[in-house]
Amino acid sequence: MSPSVPRPLSRLGHAIPVFIIMAIVVWSYYAFVVSLSHSVPTEEIRTFYLIVYHIAFVLFVVSYTRAVVSDPGKIPPQFYLTPAEKEQLDRVTDPGQYLEEVASRLPVHETTMTLSVRYCEVCVCIKPDRSHHCSVCERCILKMDHHCPWINNCVGFRNYKFFNTFLLFAWTYCLTISMCVAPWAVFLWNRQPEMDPISEIDKFNVMVVFFIASMFFLAVSSLWFFHMFLTAKNKSTLEMGRSARFRDEETSSENPYDIGCRSNCTEVYGTGPLMVCPVYTTKGNGVLFPRDHANRNSGDTRRLLSTNGIYNSDEESGEEMTLYDGNIALNLDPAA
Repeated sequence: MSPSVPRPLSRLGHAIPVFIIMAIVVWSYYAFVVSLSHSVPTEEIRTFYLIVYHIAFVLFVVSYTRAVVSDPGKIPPQFYLTPAEKEQLDRVTDPGQYLEEVASRLPVHETTMTLSVRYCEVCVCIKPDRSHHCSVCERCILKMDHHCPWINNCVGFRNYKFFNTFLLFAWTYCLTISMCVAPWAVFLWNRQPEMDPISEIDKFNVMVVFFIASMFFLAVSSLWFFHMFLTAKNKSTLEMGRSARFRDEETSSENPYDIGCRSNCTEVYGTGPLMVCPVYTTKGNGVLFPRDHANRNSGDTRRLLSTNGIYNSDEESGEEMTLYDGNIALNLDPAA
């Protein structure tokens, strides 16, 4: 059996894609601001290029940074088994039945394909709906979408908007470079005489940054459009491969969390002028999600999507809880 990689080395290895992205961005900045500026003949065009470029550059860097450093969503502490509950679980002859008793006090509705409680043995917690365990991050993530090596982070409930805005502004950044550099790259390719005074290193940077930006533009386009589709349908990447199953119904090929394109987008982006800005405007709390057939008609959708995430009552189950945006505090016992 091969020895395991030390955790610090493993973390460093996982961070390599982020360092690669940072290196490419720093080089592209030099190639555009310095090398391309030497190729542009007039001050007016150069100034216009630099203004447009820096707007795209700042939006991309901020959104990428937010996607990298933002926590994707921690499981609330009430979903973890206490030491006494874990000890009891190890002693009982029917662990499944005991987990059913523990889960009955929590706002969970999804089950495994065998209608069992979704329990994480690594984290020792009952999984909230739409949450999954990430083997790279070594913990469960609220509404986990996937683990992205290019941001060295999981994409989950609390940073899914940042991931989407990162894709949007990466797409914009690559498009800006491609469109601005294209005419001068064509002049260099055709060996136009007016390009002769430019140094060889600047010529190299202009040509290469054009091809790299164009290549990334095509790659990011497909990924961004895919996640636009997922947002409109209120699905995660993981849910594309398997439908959610609930205790009170059969598995359906339809997505039970799809409450309409507009409401689906509101969950992720919020409303108002900050929808596409790299600031947190996601609605809800990451634990409770409106379902088309179960919640839309009961009037709970507005409360579930409220900005502060406060959800006061559930008429059907009688659960009482307070969910605060940020650190989630649950009061599951009405008598408490």
